[in-house]
Amino acid sequence: MDVILVRHAEAGERDPILYPDDDLRPVTPDGKRKMAQVARLMLRMGLGFDHLISSPLVRALQTAEILKDAFEFSGEIQTSATLGHDCTPAGVTRLLGNYPPEALIALVGHEPDLSTAAAAMIGADRANIELKKGGSIGIGFKEGAHLGKGTQLYHLRPGQLRKLRK
Repeated sequence: MDVILVRHAEAGERDPILYPDDDLRPVTPDGKRKMAQVARLMLRMGLGFDHLISSPLVRALQTAEILKDAFEFSGEIQTSATLGHDCTPAGVTRLLGNYPPEALIALVGHEPDLSTAAAAMIGADRANIELKKGGSIGIGFKEGAHLGKGTQLYHLRPGQLRKLRK
């Protein structure tokens, strides 16, 4: 099983007047543009997935839509509360346990939860992993997803990826 953990694209600043419910805060137009560039570069690198699962928060769902479009993914975006509020490493691995061991899965969520989950999956210190907005970490598992049993395949920072297109 290979898993791509993707942090949502740049969203507007928290604003209780504009977004009294922060779950509804959207990705900015610039965030959409930058995420589309990053997604196209990920595709050019040969990355892919056969399952796309998102947090139910608007900014994560919008990021998943950008990935779906860039990768021309024909499946549906699945949502999981596991990737939203109170996301935990154990919850993420339980979610992954619903898929076959050969699955390629993209998970779209939030910080610091995804970095914490990534660190727990590879048995690393959380301080060494940080996902920038629109960034991703690839983790491979030989026999299904289990905490401490994954291998970090890559850690892509959006700014680095955008430099590659030049």
